[in-house]
Amino acid sequence: MPRTPKFHRETALNNALKLFWRKGYHATSMKDIEEEMDMRPGSIYAAFGNKETLFKETLEEYSVLATNDFKQTLAQRSSILQGLSLYLRHLTAEDPSCEPTKACMLVKTLLEFTPEDRAFSEPARTYLKKFEELLTESFELAQRRGEIGRSQSPGRLARLLQTNIIGLRTMSRRGLSQHELENLADDIIARIIPAS
Repeated sequence: MPRTPKFHRETALNNALKLFWRKGYHATSMKDIEEEMDMRPGSIYAAFGNKETLFKETLEEYSVLATNDFKQTLAQRSSILQGLSLYLRHLTAEDPSCEPTKACMLVKTLLEFTPEDRAFSEPARTYLKKFEELLTESFELAQRRGEIGRSQSPGRLARLLQTNIIGLRTMSRRGLSQHELENLADDIIARIIPAS
């Protein structure tokens, strides 16, 4: 059987990612997957394995996309703190075409599975930890550049910011207006990134 061309595989994976992100693992049936990926069951199993393997791959892909988005946003500003502020404001932007839900897929996964479901919860925890490390590195660089004081703890700031990012994305699902979400982002920036 000929291998699926890479660009077709990436498109199918992206479609599966959006489906799992929107519905979660348990609410997504194999029929949903077949329709969303526009593939037959045999082709899905040949290219991605079973539902569990496919879901894990979408989690990894989500983590890569989130990391790249973060880095690209920070690169738009010469100041790390200004880049972090821009990132927070981007999270409140209205663009329904780019993501199926404002909620973080990794957090949704942690909430869907118990800690005993390690096959699913552990990858989500790992990716969230990596993102926290990325935030820590950003604050460390800001500290080296003199954007934040030496008395500040980059690790604590990173964890606090990640907590607020998760909260901001969760609040967006409550149906708050765009203006209210932007105010929340500004409040987070003012409290965590006062020099921006």
